[in-house]
Amino acid sequence: MNLTIRDRSQKVFECIKTDVHQGIESIASLTGLSKSSVHRHQQGIERRNQYPESSWWETPVGYDWLVRLVLGVIYHFGIKQGVGAESLSAFFQAVHLETHVGSSPSALRTLKQQVHEAIVAYESAQAEHCQPDSQQGICVGADETFFGLPILILIELASGFIFTEVEGENRTYTTWVEHIQSWWEQKQWQCHFLVSDGAPALIKLALCGLGCVNVSDLFHAMQALGRPIGSALGRQVSALEKQTDQLEQQLSQTSDHKTLEALKSQLETTTQQQQSLGQDQHTYQTAMAEISQTIHPFTLDTLQWQLFDEVSTRLTRPLEALSELSKSYGGESAQKALAAFQTHIASFAQGIHAW
Repeated sequence: MNLTIRDRSQKVFECIKTDVHQGIESIASLTGLSKSSVHRHQQGIERRNQYPESSWWETPVGYDWLVRLVLGVIYHFGIKQGVGAESLSAFFQAVHLETHVGSSPSALRTLKQQVHEAIVAYESAQAEHCQPDSQQGICVGADETFFGLPILILIELASGFIFTEVEGENRTYTTWVEHIQSWWEQKQWQCHFLVSDGAPALIKLALCGLGCVNVSDLFHAMQALGRPIGSALGRQVSALEKQTDQLEQQLSQTSDHKTLEALKSQLETTTQQQQSLGQDQHTYQTAMAEISQTIHPFTLDTLQWQLFDEVSTRLTRPLEALSELSKSYGGESAQKALAAFQTHIASFAQGIHAW
């Protein structure tokens, strides 16, 4: 097997590390290298190892990590962040790597270009290799984020692959269709369902643009369902905790018998209210957890698949519990959230059926 210059240098370094008093002839015998080669590598190692940590870069593990460090800096800062070669060169010198890395600005510009070309070549090779099979099935999710203009994002849920990530003047159905045509029309995809937050444009994108099932986003739906009741419970918990602290402080500062009795009675009432509130919190949390576990392609107790009727039946109990809580917490807002959630149940079931 032909050894690289790096391989030969590491073999010589290992011998020197084992016994610093070995001569050139002994090292040559142990490594199988010529005496002239051993001599050149000894000089190179001595020239490079100017700092206490330098010797680690001579080892196979240290050298591999050094390569990762250099390429990581070039990619994340030189390519992605646009940091100039002069600044990168100054960094490598500041961390004592100039004796092991070609760190001049010109060398780093060349390396940066090589890394960029390798990335482009890899992208082209993957694009050519990863052509979808006829009618390959995908499940996608779509949403908009806002950093200035709306950024339209559509990803494949199983792999996290980003199909679309573009800025748009608006987020209408027409805009969405325009931006997905570059990959959708040319490929033999079969979309099983699209998950979204229920925006009209995204519902239409699923039904008309991709010709698939529209599935409501459970995260947003659960957030909207739980917020009115959860917030009301949280406010009452905070108020009772503050009231309890005040009463306990007053008790510790009062010696009058009648005042003490009145404060103790108030504290007992507050404690009872906290206990009742704690039970309501437990009911709320249990109901929310049960809803989350119910809306799943498989029942978690039997691992059998379930259909719409089963999902609807199993949701009855937790939704009734939340409905009862809404009479005391959240009021009209909580009742509207419950009604809105109920309209999504059919969509959740469609997603389960699509599995």
